[in-house]
Amino acid sequence: MTNLDELRTRAAEALDFPDVWTRHAFEAVPRHQFVPDTVWVVEDGVYRPFSRQDAPDRWARLVYNPTQSIATQVDDGAPALAGGDVPTSSISEPRAVVSMLAELDLEPGHRVLEIGAGTGYNAALLAERVGAGRVITLEIDREVAVGARAALHRAGYGGVTVLEADGEQGWRRDAPYDRLVATASVTSIPWPWVEQVRPGGLILAPFRTAFCPHGLARLTVSGGRAEGRFAGAVTFMAVRGQRARPRISEVFSAESWEESRESKADLDVAMLLDPHAEFAVGLRLADVAHWSQDGGHWWCSRDSWAYVADGAVYQWGPRDLADETAAAVAWWTDAGRPELFDFGLTVTADGHRVWLGDPSEAWPLAAA
Repeated sequence: MTNLDELRTRAAEALDFPDVWTRHAFEAVPRHQFVPDTVWVVEDGVYRPFSRQDAPDRWARLVYNPTQSIATQVDDGAPALAGGDVPTSSISEPRAVVSMLAELDLEPGHRVLEIGAGTGYNAALLAERVGAGRVITLEIDREVAVGARAALHRAGYGGVTVLEADGEQGWRRDAPYDRLVATASVTSIPWPWVEQVRPGGLILAPFRTAFCPHGLARLTVSGGRAEGRFAGAVTFMAVRGQRARPRISEVFSAESWEESRESKADLDVAMLLDPHAEFAVGLRLADVAHWSQDGGHWWCSRDSWAYVADGAVYQWGPRDLADETAAAVAWWTDAGRPELFDFGLTVTADGHRVWLGDPSEAWPLAAA
């Protein structure tokens, strides 16, 4: 039988801990106590249930894989008989968890609001640093919240407050907080988060655009705004209120294909394989979805689409999305190919603005 404590020790040895406390927390919190006996794994493109009882050693290795996240719920708890389509709750990979904890700059005694309890594991790690009674975690899904609360009690972190609530609204009753951390991604920072963090406090949230799924916003609250640079390239599932899929079925049809404008490709789509280029283009075209499929590339906005394959471009609607992407890539190249970390975000009650290097030269972030 696999020794779970030994696996946790091995995982700790494989991780790059930025400070002493994050390693202590990882070694102290039994991750396996926060993973359900039945999880979801991808088989033939579909999420299927996987039971600890059927393969305990495989389950244990999955739990303590440093680079493996685990889906603990799919399709909001109502998967089809054939299997699940979309993961809707998970326990994040240890590598991402540790890096985000380090970015929080936590000190003992800080009051922390977590958005997205999930299994409760991250809240337990937070509690190791600040004390269980200083952590409030919100979970929109009742069943998930019940599971997180039970796991925290079993593992000795019953002092953490788990509330069934819409995380986008925060939890005003116990504000202000020193830190607010989200474990689900957003395309816009909810204004209640800014209002509920004290001046000088931090907001840390996975951030995505319709174009690019990865990003991590680290914002300091001050003077009626939250502002800061992007601190990483993590990818998380979206908060429930900001889920969105490309609207391709609403704008693409046989008729629009016949009406599309055809031209030669003036875009090296391979450039978008660079995560920094993809992120930068996403900030310029935040409302445009992009994905590859069967050797071609698609773009889609509310009223336009584009398709590139075999050196040809097909575009339809009032916008030329492939051309806009080419212009954004050229802008990024002319700017010296800046990294994700060179960009920043400013959030005010009036909206979001993004910038490269200098906040005074920001541009509006388009709504996805």
